Amino acid sequence: MKGTAQKQRNASKSQKEVTTKNSLQKTSDFFEHNRTVLFIICMITGVLMSILLFDVKVSQSGDDSDYLIYANDFWRHFTFPGFRGPLYPIILAPIIGIFGFNLILVKSLSAIFILLSIWLLYKSFQDKIPAMVLMPALLLTCLCSYLFFYASHTYSEPFFMLMQSLFIFYFSKYFLATAGSPARLSGIETNGVSCSIVQRSLKTDWPKYLILGGIVLGMGLTRSIGFSVLGVVILFFAIDKRLKDLAYTLAAAILVFCIFQLIKTVVWPDAGSAYDIKNYLAKDYYNPVESESFLGFLNRLTVNSKVYLSAFLCQFMGVMPETPSNLLKTDTTRTIVIYLLFFFCLFMVFRCNKALLFTGLYAGVLNFVSFVILQTIWGQDRLIVIYYPLIILLFLGGFYYLFQFKAIQKFFFVYPLIILILFVGTISITTSRIERNFSVLQENILGDPLYGFTPDWYNFIKGSQWAAQNLDENAVIVSRKPSISTVYTGRKFTWSPTDITVPYDIFALTQSTENQVIVVASGLHISPYLQYIIGSRKTFPFKEKIVNGVQVYRVPGNELDTFLQTIQNENMDYTLDYKPFFDNLPNEDFRIYDPEMLLNYLIENDIRYLLLPQLRVDPTRNTGVFINNVHRFIWFISCKYPDRFRTVYVEGKEEPCEIIEFIR
Repeated sequence: MKGTAQKQRNASKSQKEVTTKNSLQKTSDFFEHNRTVLFIICMITGVLMSILLFDVKVSQSGDDSDYLIYANDFWRHFTFPGFRGPLYPIILAPIIGIFGFNLILVKSLSAIFILLSIWLLYKSFQDKIPAMVLMPALLLTCLCSYLFFYASHTYSEPFFMLMQSLFIFYFSKYFLATAGSPARLSGIETNGVSCSIVQRSLKTDWPKYLILGGIVLGMGLTRSIGFSVLGVVILFFAIDKRLKDLAYTLAAAILVFCIFQLIKTVVWPDAGSAYDIKNYLAKDYYNPVESESFLGFLNRLTVNSKVYLSAFLCQFMGVMPETPSNLLKTDTTRTIVIYLLFFFCLFMVFRCNKALLFTGLYAGVLNFVSFVILQTIWGQDRLIVIYYPLIILLFLGGFYYLFQFKAIQKFFFVYPLIILILFVGTISITTSRIERNFSVLQENILGDPLYGFTPDWYNFIKGSQWAAQNLDENAVIVSRKPSISTVYTGRKFTWSPTDITVPYDIFALTQSTENQVIVVASGLHISPYLQYIIGSRKTFPFKEKIVNGVQVYRVPGNELDTFLQTIQNENMDYTLDYKPFFDNLPNEDFRIYDPEMLLNYLIENDIRYLLLPQLRVDPTRNTGVFINNVHRFIWFISCKYPDRFRTVYVEGKEEPCEIIEFIR
């Protein structure tokens, strides 16, 4: 009896295992047999996403407009784009040269770049990654609204994704080859494909290494982070014990880079650097004087990991609700969980699938370098969304191979459940974003290309257009966002630097004990004897007040008493005992402005007009606080020379854009 019962239990257990295995196999067969159909669905979905999320307007950051300006300058003046990634504007140059700033056309190129990158990923992995992993990952990618937001913007991310996929395709084709049988581990059935090592000879295959080195250079010239891909190749070859491939690739990359540097030096000797790594290694990207400390880099890794993983990545996957970028909900626990998932999935694919291993190393290395190199001020989803297809591939691949273990195959239903959760969350966020964009897109198509801009940006662009049409065509005009003004008008605008300040050591040398008066700044024109304006990002005590700025005057001795009487009549605090105040300046975050120096800048650069828009600090609402760099520039000069500016036009009533003329 007992023996019979045991046999029945064993038979029942065996039947369940067979049923589970058959279910797994049927699911796997479905994806394998319908691979082509599913890919066509992916591409159709991607095209629809590109259309439904299309935005005919430029972004408010101005970075995407900058690339168009660089492209135009390269086409018309053969000026090498020495700032940011130069390859992208060089690729855009013929389009801009022939069709001008046709926003719909150049934006459509971004959609094409993303769709081509997805096609290349499919071609790279169709015979190297199980379809049950590859196809859901590509479908999720094509439903990701965060990714296809950039399909209608001229940032470099879409082109970088194309270069990234080209690199993966080339590496997959020539340095990974399909094996004849599935890889197997103890207790695990992969039910998929693996890759074997291809033995190569430098004598016959040297062009392949040079091309690989050229693609690495192209990625680095598109975005500086692209150079990190060389580390991925080196790490992969080292793990795979392919030291010859490692050495040949490294030598080829160095050779190609040196050839590029030589050509650039000969053809564009005065061009700036094509890779701004020095700025990223500095504490302040825009003031690369002081290098970041080791603890500073650790802080970057910690903060950026939380921002990009626990917030942005979770939103991409649909497991966290969408939030505005200035309200990011970061979480340390989520960050740790994602790191653990990454290393777990990397471990699972380590011996099962070399293509997925390479994908995981790529996503891991480039994200790690980004988190360490990038200053924490950025916090933009575009910096990680370019890796989303590879991250989702690794995560699905890790869980796929986990449920191949015989001991837990009965829990295989969890794998499609994970995919279902990701699809539901992704579709929910995507639907919401499409609904918000579609009404704006309709108005744009019906004839108002500026519809959807907030009043501050609407008035700024309309003000730029008025200036382009009504001011002297040879006049130099300052704009807070010159590239945006140029793209919308076709006329060149310039910018006014905000860092024209007096270094403290130079400032200290000009100080004397004679007739020096420090006055709390009031905004009033007190006298032409104003010498400096000292401002601070922090408040500090002065006399009995808390202030964030003071004015420094040098008054002739015979007028000092009259000057002090004027100060007293205005109820302003002042001091003649300047030394204690000056001695504390280096310990505070001060900036020292010389109105005379700022005035000379306008004269020397032949600047005649300045646009003063009230662009919001908080882009989501009008708080009354706006970006006032140009306003402050004018105010500093007006404190000493109040009659050098006049308003010639005002665009808009709410959050207006003023056009100011500088009177020489």
